[in-house]
Amino acid sequence: MNRKSLWLVVSLVVVLSMLMAAQCPGPAGPAPTKEPEMVTIRWRTRPDNKAEQDVYQKISDDLSAKLKSQGITLQYDPAPVTGYLDKLTTEFSAGNAPDIVWIPGASVADYATKGVLLDLKPFADADKEFNIGDFYDAPMKELLVGGKLWGLPRDISTLVIYYNKDLFKAKGVDDPAELARQGKWNWENFLRVAKELTEPEKKIYGFSMTNWWGPWGYFIYAAGGSLFNEDRTACGLDNPKSQAGLQFMADLFLKHKVATQPGIEGGVGETEFIAGQAGMLPNGRWMTPAMRENAKFDWGVVEMPEGPGGKATWLFWGPYVVSAKTKYPQQCWTVIKALTSAEVTGKVAALGTNIPPRKDPAAVEAFLKSTPPADNQPFIAGAAYAQAEIPLFTASWDGVVNKYYQPAVDEIMSGKKSVAEATKAACEATNPLFKK
Repeated sequence: MNRKSLWLVVSLVVVLSMLMAAQCPGPAGPAPTKEPEMVTIRWRTRPDNKAEQDVYQKISDDLSAKLKSQGITLQYDPAPVTGYLDKLTTEFSAGNAPDIVWIPGASVADYATKGVLLDLKPFADADKEFNIGDFYDAPMKELLVGGKLWGLPRDISTLVIYYNKDLFKAKGVDDPAELARQGKWNWENFLRVAKELTEPEKKIYGFSMTNWWGPWGYFIYAAGGSLFNEDRTACGLDNPKSQAGLQFMADLFLKHKVATQPGIEGGVGETEFIAGQAGMLPNGRWMTPAMRENAKFDWGVVEMPEGPGGKATWLFWGPYVVSAKTKYPQQCWTVIKALTSAEVTGKVAALGTNIPPRKDPAAVEAFLKSTPPADNQPFIAGAAYAQAEIPLFTASWDGVVNKYYQPAVDEIMSGKKSVAEATKAACEATNPLFKK
């Protein structure tokens, strides 16, 4: 090789060495920490007051801090009670609803059938840490429809009898809780103590209730009847057992006269009871804060009395659901699991308005400690056999129950029509409305 060729080879080697040195850094240092890309999940509830709204805002702030490492921040977007569902329906139609919202249990079918809710079943199936069995069976049965999972329960509330302990003691009447412990809290003894408490001349009555489907529906189920037929494709009010339950209820007012005519929800029945003019009132857990604040007497709760059809009560509930148009379905699953955890639902239960939707000991314990009443067990006990508030996938709940059933019950309670006449008319009007 001549000198010129040797020089070219050496030069080429030097250039290649320099290029390799430029491309190969020295000893590797610690890799820079990469912050996760943040997404915002907007979520909504329907707080009844500022205290409740503050609790949800604190929950939102705490979860934002907890989920930051997963790239999630929460934006709480409360809406008022009045017009809540109207506002939400408009938003779903416009495609700008929050990512996660709370809705009443009976409204699930209305939204699911419109295609605006995300099916959570694929996320639940893929999540090894998630267990559907942690939640009470009744609401989960209503959410698992057609092989899909439409949401997760935020809360439940069973229907119980609130009763005036002082009034029972003053009149020497058997305490309902004691009758329940003896296995004797049934319709026969319920009617008996209602009669013993009643003094019309003093405007004291044994029983009171508000006139909506919760209380009158209880009498139907306790008699062994149902609002609908078995597959919910027809009216069930004309079932003989349903009619028997409505007759027993009507007799309390029209025949035995142990109660004044019921008012609308939140109206006459509740105000009479809180004023000490009624011995017993069926209601949900949501009445507890008002009792704590306003009742001037010792009070307690007991399970609904057992009817001819066995033990019965309602389980009112409401789930968190996810918008089908959310941009972040996986993150929504993470958030909805956190919102329905034992820790978070326990914080909500501490408000006194509802019961955690989970059977976890931690969630139940947090609820039982929220007193008064001294004994919260009746709320929990009823969850084992309750009929859950019904999402009606075969018809419109509002178009059937509120539009036709309620007026029929009004006519029964006012004595304008017999049970047989009113229920026959209601079923004739509603049966064509069901999908067969």
